[in-house]
Amino acid sequence: MSLNNYSVIIPVAKEESNFNLLKSLKEKFSNFEIILVVDKDQVLSEEQLNDINSYTNKIIKIDQSTRGKALNAGAEQAQYNYLWFLHLDSDISKIETSDFDRLKKNTIGYFKLSFDQRLSVNAIGANLRSKILNLPFGDQSFLMSKNLFQLIGKFDENLNEGEDHKFIWSAKALGVEILEITREIITSPRKYEENAIVQTSKTIFKTIQQIFKFKKERIENIICFFVKDPFSQNSKTRLRKVLQNDDLVNNFSKHCLQIIRETIDGIKSEKNKIVLINNSSTQKYLEDLELNKFSCIPLTEGELGENMQTIYDLCSNFSDNIIFVGSDIPQIESKHILQTIKALKSYDNFIIPTKDGGFCCFGTKLKTLSGIFKKTIYSTSNTFYNFTKSLYNLKKADYKLIDVDTVQQLREAYQELKMYKDATVEQKNLIQYVDKHKYS
Repeated sequence: MSLNNYSVIIPVAKEESNFNLLKSLKEKFSNFEIILVVDKDQVLSEEQLNDINSYTNKIIKIDQSTRGKALNAGAEQAQYNYLWFLHLDSDISKIETSDFDRLKKNTIGYFKLSFDQRLSVNAIGANLRSKILNLPFGDQSFLMSKNLFQLIGKFDENLNEGEDHKFIWSAKALGVEILEITREIITSPRKYEENAIVQTSKTIFKTIQQIFKFKKERIENIICFFVKDPFSQNSKTRLRKVLQNDDLVNNFSKHCLQIIRETIDGIKSEKNKIVLINNSSTQKYLEDLELNKFSCIPLTEGELGENMQTIYDLCSNFSDNIIFVGSDIPQIESKHILQTIKALKSYDNFIIPTKDGGFCCFGTKLKTLSGIFKKTIYSTSNTFYNFTKSLYNLKKADYKLIDVDTVQQLREAYQELKMYKDATVEQKNLIQYVDKHKYS
């Protein structure tokens, strides 16, 4: 039995009708979760439905399915912490349970590719591409942890082909190791059967074309924004209790998120990786604000310090700098993130304190902050001191921002924003909203 349980995600194209893989999976890997993703309009026979229902744990139906959209939908509903993206026409007869234990932490694994003997040359070419260029095909099936998948970001849902190639380039930009598991997965040779030479030439041409299209610069900074649904009753609880007006608090929190979106727009760069840490059970609010196009890691359980430690432990394997930013700071702007990045050229750590004794932005280039986030107690007047007391080569900002949790803090933030000569568009929108509703 594998040390880790996997959720197996299988997208189904409309023209596919052979579901024999499902039985093989269930018999060979009974402890794995099998997720089948089909187009909502796909017509299936009674026999096919019986096979599907007998050998799958979840069936997901989606509108206007693309392979990328199907892979993402499966990953989102995966129960286990490890994912196996697998094509329906795969033959897994050579794959063994022990192969899954070869996957190293924070790597993407893939299998060697095999066709039947008539197309052995094509298989050699595919495996050479994977080995030399670190560019495996989706046919070779990708293995990775769910957190790593979420950090890299989703498959591109708008591509009709090449979503696997683009995903691998996104991983390579982070410095993720692409690991070959030297066991063969057998895939259908149907697209090569009629004219293998012509099809192989097309594949080579597309590979070269996609390299130029998808290749990315090496990411230097991972910038993590900790966000929460503005309409959640667990958001701004002290403010809600005093104001007794959920609509006002909801809209204030939404304005803060719009400021975050504006901040992100000001720092978007090939070298900056934007990651949203979602503390809510829904992503609808991120879609409404068009923030769902960025990498998103849902962490709905655990204390803030525990979640920060989880994200730090994941991100510290990649990029030069890691930056954490709070989302309910109406004064936050892109200039604060850029200042943090600049400071990390001279210092190991940079921090922006808040007036209530906490902090709202922290950047580090250290990879050795084991346990520091988890052992700090948050939401106290001593948070900043306790968090920074063991940090050396630390640069502290010469100003403090306001973390709004109380009516007094809201009034103070409002007064300071009104004094800004160069307030951003979204900050001005917040000022106007406060003026209009007179709860400042």
